Amino acid sequence: MMQVSVRHLSCLVLLCAFAMSGCSWFSKKTGNEPMELVDFKETLDLDKVWKRGIGEGQNKGFSSLTPALDGDAIYAVDYEGLVVALDSKTGKKQWSRKVNKSQQGLWTWLKSFFVAGDPNRQIVGGIAAENGLLLVATYAGEVMALSKETGDEVWRRQLPGEVVSAPRTNGSVVAAQTVNGKLFALDAKTGEQLWFYDNPPPVLTLRGTPSPIVTDTAIYSGFSNGRMMAFNPANGLILWEQRIASPKGRSELERMVDIHSSPLIKDGVIYVGTYQGRISALARGTGKPLWGQDGSTSESVALSGDKLFVAHADGKLVAYNSVTGEQLWSNEKMLRRLLNGPQVFGDYVAVVDFKGYMHVVNQSDGEFVARTRVDRKGARAPMLTDGETLYVYTNRGKLIAFRAEKDK
Repeated sequence: MMQVSVRHLSCLVLLCAFAMSGCSWFSKKTGNEPMELVDFKETLDLDKVWKRGIGEGQNKGFSSLTPALDGDAIYAVDYEGLVVALDSKTGKKQWSRKVNKSQQGLWTWLKSFFVAGDPNRQIVGGIAAENGLLLVATYAGEVMALSKETGDEVWRRQLPGEVVSAPRTNGSVVAAQTVNGKLFALDAKTGEQLWFYDNPPPVLTLRGTPSPIVTDTAIYSGFSNGRMMAFNPANGLILWEQRIASPKGRSELERMVDIHSSPLIKDGVIYVGTYQGRISALARGTGKPLWGQDGSTSESVALSGDKLFVAHADGKLVAYNSVTGEQLWSNEKMLRRLLNGPQVFGDYVAVVDFKGYMHVVNQSDGEFVARTRVDRKGARAPMLTDGETLYVYTNRGKLIAFRAEKDK
């Protein structure tokens, strides 16, 4: 099995396009480069409520360290394992803990001057905060449960595979997915393994896996072969499975149909997208398709009222009717700018591009209302919202809270 980051894959496509255009690409545009930003009259003020540094932030590469909101607290982790708890309203630090155990010895001390941290011990999938627990996992497959109140370790468990997304829990069972296609269920109190399911991945997949969604009655998980599945949390029995997209094309690259980001559940409906496949809505209880639209995304989706917002792999930001699947509008002024997943706050939708520009549009029509640069290195991690405040965790480790102020 080979894996590739979707952002590296997109960059590779752009480089190939440049190379095919010959030596003239230094002075002549090919039509395959990221679209230049368009000017517009800003009608919205973005109020930066607070900003805090979170250790070393995202590492270079494919990590997507999603923070977690829970009540009045927001939790974030850097790639070296520093977990920080902040007041979500003020940004004031409540506590911090380093979850990766430090290695001792003279050789380790000397090596630290020449070699970056051990990649196997790095955090690459962010953090989850649910049912009194904080959950993180290392690239090498070590799952850790921490106390939400203090950050103290409750347990840790080694899994036989890389974990690149945050584990999730319903308070009784913790579910973690590995890049080799396995889904593990652990006891939430002890970390003991309860069961696992093996879904071997295709030859070529995107680098990463979605976090499972864990409820009292089911664990919902998407896989790199384009299948969405529901499991009984207690024993792992399959409740239903549904193919969201079928591989097409001759090459392994063309046949990639990964479910790369976590599904979204609201009012008995599961919303999920695949790379080079479909954007779909399923009945939560049966997996029956309610609607589907051709599309390609590897990012999280966002929902507000009867609108579903999707950032497509080509840079289109599209709004669908969440009930019927009808396309309501499409903003095509950010093509090939490698957008992260959209997020809603107030009456607006925000996305961040690969240059770190945050673009804000109206939910109603997709027209630009504001733009600001949050980090020159970008912001890969999905953004969070409490409805009115937008939280952005940048690649260089800044966690920023924004609110919208109308009538600029």
